[in-house]
Amino acid sequence: MTRVTLGRWGRSLAVRLPAEVAEATGFGVGQKIEIIGRRGEIIIRRAPSSALEKMFAGKTTEEWRELYAGTDVWGPDAGREVVEE
Repeated sequence: MTRVTLGRWGRSLAVRLPAEVAEATGFGVGQKIEIIGRRGEIIIRRAPSSALEKMFAGKTTEEWRELYAGTDVWGPDAGREVVEE
């Protein structure tokens, strides 16, 4: 068991995870986690991935933009879409 001291981060309390705890849990910088407080205990666990995160994983923002560049061009307006200005 590792003991740490609560600190302050703005108006919130903060806990630093010691390196050995981070290593044992596989947590790293940028990791999304859930924090649950109940009955005097705090539970910290890896947040489940959302379907959206899974769908877009593996490519950078720039790669997605390049892949879909120009896909929003559908051609000229037709029928009731035509707007007279």
